[in-house]
Amino acid sequence: MLTMKKITATTIFESLSSPVRLDVYRLLVKKGHEGMVAGEIGSALDIPPINLSFHLKTLSLLASLP
Repeated sequence: MLTMKKITATTIFESLSSPVRLDVYRLLVKKGHEGMVAGEIGSALDIPPINLSFHLKTLSLLASLP
């Protein structure tokens, strides 16, 4: 049986397994507390808005993990 820590780790790794989501994560880490709005992220990484929206939704689910 998987423990909660393993489930959490698995979810995080699955979410970051997409090259786009990993690039978004790295960019936001570099920006720090200042953060970025979606349009800035899309422009910086040359990602169309509809694609970025999909990836940001997946990343936002990580915020609800314990």
